[in-house]
Amino acid sequence: MTALPLIISGYTAGDEATGLYFAQLNTSDGHLVTTPSKIDLPHPSYFDVTIDSCEEHKLLTVISEVFEPQGPLIQQYSLHKNQIHLKSESSLTGSEPCYVENHIKHHLVTTAQYGSGHIDIFSTDDNHQIVQHIQTIDNQSLRLAENLASHAHQSLLLDKTKVLVSVDLGCDCVRFFPFNSTQNQFSINQHESLILPKDSGPRHMIFDRQERFGVILCEISEQLITLHKPNDKWVILSNQPAFPSTHNGQAAGAIKFSPDQRFIYVTGRRQNLIACFAFNQDSGDVIYQYSIDCGGDFPRDFAISPCGQWLVTANQNSHNLATYRRDITSGELEDTGYRHEVPSPVCVKFI
Repeated sequence: MTALPLIISGYTAGDEATGLYFAQLNTSDGHLVTTPSKIDLPHPSYFDVTIDSCEEHKLLTVISEVFEPQGPLIQQYSLHKNQIHLKSESSLTGSEPCYVENHIKHHLVTTAQYGSGHIDIFSTDDNHQIVQHIQTIDNQSLRLAENLASHAHQSLLLDKTKVLVSVDLGCDCVRFFPFNSTQNQFSINQHESLILPKDSGPRHMIFDRQERFGVILCEISEQLITLHKPNDKWVILSNQPAFPSTHNGQAAGAIKFSPDQRFIYVTGRRQNLIACFAFNQDSGDVIYQYSIDCGGDFPRDFAISPCGQWLVTANQNSHNLATYRRDITSGELEDTGYRHEVPSPVCVKFI
């Protein structure tokens, strides 16, 4: 029997001691065993994990999704042989951070603050630990209409071009900020804004490895919008329903590539579905395949194992995780039937 390690985070309430859990997935049957961490952080809604070259030391970078008066934080912990040590702690700009990513290649950490529209950027050392805060981008000041409120939902960095991508749910747009190496910051003046259909509510975005195509999951319209970059400028290639033949619940959840990038999976939090699409890496075509029940209520997030053979959903409102076997050739999911209780899970990752 092989056990695959995971980390789960979720909202905290009442007398819950932690919102972060370590887990092991049994690859013989899909059974999960979880262990509460000793990390005391309110509402650790999103995190990232990096691993050193010898795969012995892991670094957990986690945000606290709280309002501005409560003092949003970003913390980093070393995880080694069941020992947890706080390595860094920094304050975040604005309110309700909902996304964080530790970009290994460029030695940067970026966050997205949903409540205020801010993005914070931190530099990191060779161990990927935060060194200093180097920039804040205020998406609210960049909005094109006064009646719109910025809600930054994701901030990711393109490996090849070192362009910072901001997905703004409130302003129905995606912004691209090129890096200015002279100023050691991302350029506000030279940024590109791609306006999406009104009330689409872009939530999360993924890119293929060649960075020729990007696929956006829109929370409000529950559409998949595919972008293409034919001449150094991103344009919309296609737009289609994320959950065909279902009622729009205005609550699309998460989007992920399979490890080989032949398939895209998305979750619908009102339909309680996982939808699968085939992805053509040459044309950028995204073709619907099937949908399957998520194994709970309100699938906020999910993770696919690096081997591609397992998928785990984090169902926030039913307070459980569900596991699925995955056929790496066909992309088909098979529900194992196992359900594991975890309080309000909102983010899950294999490590």
